[in-house]
Amino acid sequence: MNLPLLIAKRYLFGGKRNLVNIITKISIFGVAGMTAALIVILSVFNGFDMVVSSLLNQVDPDLKIEPAKGKSFVIDSLKKQQILNIKGVKYFVENIEETALFQYEKHQNISVLKGVDSNYVHCNGVADATFAGAFMLRDQFNEPMCIIGSDIAGKLNVVLNGFHYLKIYVPIRNSRITLIPEEAFRSALAMPSGIFHIHQDYDSKFVYVPIDFARQLLGYAKNEVSSIEIFVDEGFNTDNLASEISDIMGNDFTVKNRYQQQDLLYKIMKSEKLSIFVMLMFIFIIASFNIIGALTMLIIDKKGDIETLSHIGADSVFIRRVFVGTGRLITLIGSVSGILVGLALCLIQKYFGVIEFPDGSFIIDTYPVDIRFWDVVATFVGVTIVGFIAAIIPARRIR
Repeated sequence: MNLPLLIAKRYLFGGKRNLVNIITKISIFGVAGMTAALIVILSVFNGFDMVVSSLLNQVDPDLKIEPAKGKSFVIDSLKKQQILNIKGVKYFVENIEETALFQYEKHQNISVLKGVDSNYVHCNGVADATFAGAFMLRDQFNEPMCIIGSDIAGKLNVVLNGFHYLKIYVPIRNSRITLIPEEAFRSALAMPSGIFHIHQDYDSKFVYVPIDFARQLLGYAKNEVSSIEIFVDEGFNTDNLASEISDIMGNDFTVKNRYQQQDLLYKIMKSEKLSIFVMLMFIFIIASFNIIGALTMLIIDKKGDIETLSHIGADSVFIRRVFVGTGRLITLIGSVSGILVGLALCLIQKYFGVIEFPDGSFIIDTYPVDIRFWDVVATFVGVTIVGFIAAIIPARRIR
């Protein structure tokens, strides 16, 4: 029988109702409130992380082949066929990317020209994200058209009326240094056909054009590309396919999965989440003074009991265990209750969308929530460790 724990339970839940007992119980609510806040904030952050990832996945391919050195390469037809023969490979999309100057009437902006073929519209979500006009690479007369990111379209003041062309300027490859623009840059015209909105990183970066149009403008060879995007059938492991493709392409090329393509962004999101957790734990450390204060007052209130226990043979270690046990009970009850309350709030928000965004302020209507098991574990462990340490501090002063 754990006698110190039994006495600790008695002090926490039994006895007469006085100010000390009330303050002790209030400290449980303090721990529960901070724990629930940790669960809710981390889950909402996970929700935004999930939304951003889903937006990026609309455009990012499952795998992307890029040259280890240089900006472009000529794709070998044999290697292309070998990749297409791999089980699980659904689409093999060639594309060209190059920084260019875009001019629409009197407005100019520097962005990335991306040349894609007709299969591109079938294998990602850019077409679905085109909210104005349509994703059309060529018109009925086979003239080139372009699809513009919403941020770029706003800066250029693009209007989809069919009267004004988008003029594109790119540096001439291997040209000598000159102050004459006509000798340093090549230009071409494309009619805007649509405006898309996915994520700021894409909306402010890309203008899509036909790949053969981009090749001609940039002076690329027939099979020359900047990268190859691979889209995979559902149920196939992209890491295994990446290994097979790497074996085919050789050491002169890199094969990146979706995480590696946005490596910096995902690292930033992880570091932000860790920062939030650390800051909230610091706040909880400050809040843990409630536990220290409550136990200190309880020790003073139970001074007579301490003397009685001493007279019947209890030593200082036994008495300290009683009050440390009380502090640990406060921490455990508060943390478990807070986790349950936090999970309940997250589930209510997830399935009923109680808290909404102002109309038109975001791409989703309600605050997103994504509950993750290891966040719950980390919260419980962190709160428990801080609470247990806080319980030891006042008990050490007992003599």
